This record gives sequence, structure tokens and C-alpha cells, in this order.
Amino acid sequence: MTSTGTPPLVLHGRRRASARLRDGVVLLETDGVRRRIPVTAIERVDVHGAKGRRLAVVLAGDEPVAYHLRCRSAPAVHEFAHAVRRALPVRDADEPRPNGAELVTEVPLQRVAPNRVRLLRWGLAGAYVLVPVLLVVKGAGVVPVLLWATAPLVIGGGGFGTSAGWKVARETWALRTRGITVEGRLQRSHQYDDVERHTYAYVDSQGVRREHTSSDGGGKRAEITYDPADPGTAEIGRRSVGWLVFGAVTILLFGPILLAGVAFVVVGMVALIV
Repeated sequence: MTSTGTPPLVLHGRRRASARLRDGVVLLETDGVRRRIPVTAIERVDVHGAKGRRLAVVLAGDEPVAYHLRCRSAPAVHEFAHAVRRALPVRDADEPRPNGAELVTEVPLQRVAPNRVRLLRWGLAGAYVLVPVLLVVKGAGVVPVLLWATAPLVIGGGGFGTSAGWKVARETWALRTRGITVEGRLQRSHQYDDVERHTYAYVDSQGVRREHTSSDGGGKRAEITYDPADPGTAEIGRRSVGWLVFGAVTILLFGPILLAGVAFVVVGMVALIV
């Protein structure tokens, strides 16, 4: 039987991913999909990672499916895992297990910006407009005003490019140095933000069935390369050295732009304070 009385919990992950425990159901939102996972479909809940910040929900079945969620707070991950374990049904060792994947329902999500994000954006926009007005009133000169006015564009472009280059270089290096390539089978395809995304299932070296969603692929079969130390890092196919060079060059190109934007902000603030 399933234990009752567990309090509703929410675990926030990266890139707006989240997991909720409510009325004997785990609601997992990742990769633009909301999955409704009854606790009766769950075999176990694991906590992985060097700092215990990655949650793994493993479904029951002959080929267990594992869903992952990475969070910044290790205590939150442990508390959520403990709560789900308390809600799991008590089964005998010889009791037949259900096919957990058949009990999971999926619904594509529509991206909605939270109100707090909108308030933060309006606050930053107000500060961005107020500072040059104060500089003009103070008579700080044209240069600080122009530098402050262009700083957001410079920081935004430099930060986006640097972050993208770092992500490409880091993931490419990890997959090239310790990645394992297996064959995956297409499970489903769906539209998200006008982009067709494909979900492939594969079995890792530990015998656990995992899934990877990407806009690449589309065929019935595809090669999936994953990082055994971090199964959440995976890709269809295998990136070449050119991707590693691309990431490094992108960082070298956009890093100085990001630093220049920060310098523009410093100049504007100094002119306002001094």
C-alpha cells in the first residue's frame, strides 16, 4: 500500500525544470514536457553527483527508465528524495512489479514567464533609464552616459557568446574524454517553441534505460553519446574536435566583449558617485 499524508514539496532545477510531490504523484517538468508519475510506478529514488545535487527517479520494470533533475541545493534534493521514498508503496521481494513507463503520462508545456521575472526585468529597465538621467543632471559628461547606455547590449552579447562557447567546450570535452556511445530508439516526437524535438531511449552501461531529448535526429535509430559521470550530458552522434575549437574560439572572441561591457558599467557608476 502507498503511504499518505506526505506534504506537497517542490524541487526547482536548472532551466526552469521542477519536480513536485503531490497526492501520491510526482509531477516532473523537464525539456518542455510535464510528466505525471504515480508513486506506484516508481521503483526507487536515487541521489547522485559528487555533491548530491542530482535526483534520479527510476521507474519499475524490466528495463527501468530513469528521469533526472539537477538542483543547486543538495539538502533540497535529499529532502525531496526522502519524501518520495516515504510515499512509495511497500512491496514484497517476489511481488510482481508494474511497467512504470506505461503509467506515466506526458503533456507538452507552454513556456510562461513568471511574474517575479517580469518584475526583475522592469526593475532593471528602470535602473538602466534612471542612471543616465542622473549622470546628465550631475553634468558628468557625454562619455559616461554613452558608455552606460551601450553597456547592456555589450554585456548581453558578450555574456551570451561566452556562455555558449563555454557550454560547447565543456560538454564536448567531457563527451570526448569519457563519453560512451550506444544505439538509441526513437520513442516520440513533439513540437516545442516551433521546433520539433525527438526523444530517444537507450540503455546505459549500468543496464538502466534512459531517455535523451534533442532537436537532432528524427530517424528510428540514432547513436547516443552520454557522459557516464553525468548522464544528463548526452548528444546524438559524437562531436568532432572542431566543436571543441569552436567553443574555445567563441570564448576568446566574446570574453573581451563581456569584460568591456562590465568596464562600461564601472565607468558610469564611478562618474555617478565621484
